[in-house]
Amino acid sequence: MLMADTMSVFFVILGTLLAFSGLWLMCRGLWPDAVEATAQRCVKRIWPYFLAGIPLTLVMIVSTKVLFAIGPAGKITGVGVVCLYMLQAHAGVSGLATAIGRRLPSPLDERSPWRATLRGGIALELTYLLPILGWFVILPASIIIGTGAINVALLAKLRFQTTQQPSLAQTRGAVVHQTTD
Repeated sequence: MLMADTMSVFFVILGTLLAFSGLWLMCRGLWPDAVEATAQRCVKRIWPYFLAGIPLTLVMIVSTKVLFAIGPAGKITGVGVVCLYMLQAHAGVSGLATAIGRRLPSPLDERSPWRATLRGGIALELTYLLPILGWFVILPASIIIGTGAINVALLAKLRFQTTQQPSLAQTRGAVVHQTTD
């Protein structure tokens, strides 16, 4: 292997790891409530979210395979499906990284709470660098955990909102009673 080949592999891996950190910080900035809910869930336990993420990941893989077999339009749609899956999965991994970072506390966290995400993300990324274990176990497992955790958190929020909102009939009845009084 030439030095140029070695350097190209090194810089591709370095760029990917920097992109992961940036993506996790972006997710924390764009969807702070979802990332916080995911972080709170990942602090308690992660195995239920791994199990919840497996079916979603399998659905994405199967649907992508089917779309890729359709033709050029299917390939474009398949790439879109993978991108959407990875975006929502990494929103969950952002919560996982935040949970890891909070277990590595710093006095600067009170002024800059995003530092927990960065610190946990760096710790998680360093484990991705482990040969075999990091590449084929920790990286895919963290993506599956992120998928399960973010979707469980979003479903819990949706369930809470539907139980807290009054029905349309109750709202109309309240308006009718107010106008007749």
